[in-house]
Amino acid sequence: MSEDNIADLYQQRADDFKKESRQVEQQDHRLSWLRILLFILSVIAFVYFANARQGSLVLLVLVVFVVAFPLLVRYHNKIRKQKNRLLNLTQVNRDELSRLSNQLSTFDSGESYKDSLHPYSGDLDIFGKHALFQLINRSNTNGGRNKVAQWMLQPAGRQEIHERQQAVKELTHDLDWCQDFQAYGMGPKTHEEDMDALLNWMNEPTHILQKKWYLLASRIMLVVAIAAIIAYFLWDVSGYVVLGVLLVNGLILWSTAAIASDTHEKTTKGVGVLKAYVDMVRLIENKDFDAPLNREQKQILTANKATASAEISRLSYILDNFDARGNMFYHILNVALLLDVYWLLQAEQWKKSLQADVACWFAAVNQMEALVSIASFAHANSDYVFPVIADKPCIFVAEQLSHCLISRQKRVSNDFAMEGKGAIGIITGSNMSGKSTFLRTVGINMVLALMGAPVPAKKLTVSEMQLFTSMRTQDNLEESVSSFYAELKRLKQLLEMLKNPEKPVMFMLDEILKGTNSQDRHHGAASLVRQLSQLDACGFVSTHDLELGALESQLSHIKNYSFTSTIENDEIYFDYKIYKGICQSFNASKLMAKMGIAIEE
Repeated sequence: MSEDNIADLYQQRADDFKKESRQVEQQDHRLSWLRILLFILSVIAFVYFANARQGSLVLLVLVVFVVAFPLLVRYHNKIRKQKNRLLNLTQVNRDELSRLSNQLSTFDSGESYKDSLHPYSGDLDIFGKHALFQLINRSNTNGGRNKVAQWMLQPAGRQEIHERQQAVKELTHDLDWCQDFQAYGMGPKTHEEDMDALLNWMNEPTHILQKKWYLLASRIMLVVAIAAIIAYFLWDVSGYVVLGVLLVNGLILWSTAAIASDTHEKTTKGVGVLKAYVDMVRLIENKDFDAPLNREQKQILTANKATASAEISRLSYILDNFDARGNMFYHILNVALLLDVYWLLQAEQWKKSLQADVACWFAAVNQMEALVSIASFAHANSDYVFPVIADKPCIFVAEQLSHCLISRQKRVSNDFAMEGKGAIGIITGSNMSGKSTFLRTVGINMVLALMGAPVPAKKLTVSEMQLFTSMRTQDNLEESVSSFYAELKRLKQLLEMLKNPEKPVMFMLDEILKGTNSQDRHHGAASLVRQLSQLDACGFVSTHDLELGALESQLSHIKNYSFTSTIENDEIYFDYKIYKGICQSFNASKLMAKMGIAIEE
């Protein structure tokens, strides 16, 4: 499907979902007024019949309200959930349109995952402004975002990549399911510490469940309190009896107040996320998968007698009711019905029986969020291909490879092949001709390939490899570190990695040793290239040092490549194509002259 066609598809879906959401919104408004009306009429009827000492009618009003109002609320919540889903689906498709046009500024940048010591993420625009994370991530939970970031930062093995590719291909063919999965995840946003607080509460030991008398007392006093209130209205039992019963209930609530407050504080902000998890889990449980990795996530969620969605829904229901502690009406009923004790017992019983399964359930959902992110990326870019993962080391063979973060109108694709340990491409070229962009193109496509995602190319074959880059080294005034010394520290990090590598290393060194004089730079760079060519590695070295190209005739694994420019009518033109051989064209003098520097002929 062409870019125009896919954009039309997303626009049409956004329009359709928005239109449908407006219709549901009207129903939502009507139900809101109906709830208010039912409440007001019930209060008026209750007060009127109570003043008239019509006990049976008071009881009837209570029964009707207690039955009818929750049913109305439940139906209203269902309508609101439908409206929110449609609004979220509208946003999902609008987001896809933004990504298609490379407008990424509104998306999560993943800044928290930045690490200056990471082997490659700082140089390849993995996180930050206009970054790969913004382009791919569709996760809405903290766990899902963490999983996507982890896959970008830790290249997978050959078998795992193959399994992810199978899972992604299957999901790519079901756009409705993937977008529903995303939409349900777009519930109330929480800070990571809020979700951590909920998970920590789930792993804490129980408190009042261990004291059996709470269960007995809550059941007995619930019956006694209801009986006393009914007797007060029907048979003129003294109000002091009711007051005495409520006083006993108050003492029970006082003894659990600290536990109730602590539980409420730790769970209140995570309830919305639980509701989102319920819907996402249910979607996974109800879908038939063929890909092994997708089936594995479903199996985790359906292994118990009661499905994960049913159990998480039950916990969500318990905590949602307990969260009503912030409502004054709750506290009025609490004294009579011991609601705190009831919901605490329910929550702790849930924890005792299921807390061991929660981490596995959430991990399965987060894994599926990462797969759906890649699948949505693949659907939006149907002309991208899934790389072949070679079973031999140090292979990188690409046809029409380009950079996914550059707009399609400006992208330039290149063919390139490198095979064998010790293979090094020395890239020379004029200023602004595309050397650095080519290195980043190779690097970011390696990241995509090794996380199981498709790449912007006609074909790509790569080996399992570790990546390492040294491209944006900077000085650090606070630590008194010059840019040259910063680069040396970075190169030392590469050599340390190569001492006992788990996998062969692909390195990308841009403008190597640029912070020293030309003689030292050449000698140091030539020595480093010789050293790297003998290790379990392959890669690229870009440089302005043309003499470094002489290594091609001395070492069999060294090949020269270049980017060039042409000058026509006093203007500089670039084709951003890679050529074999050392660069033969230069533009520094012309660029300086255009900046106003008087260049002597």
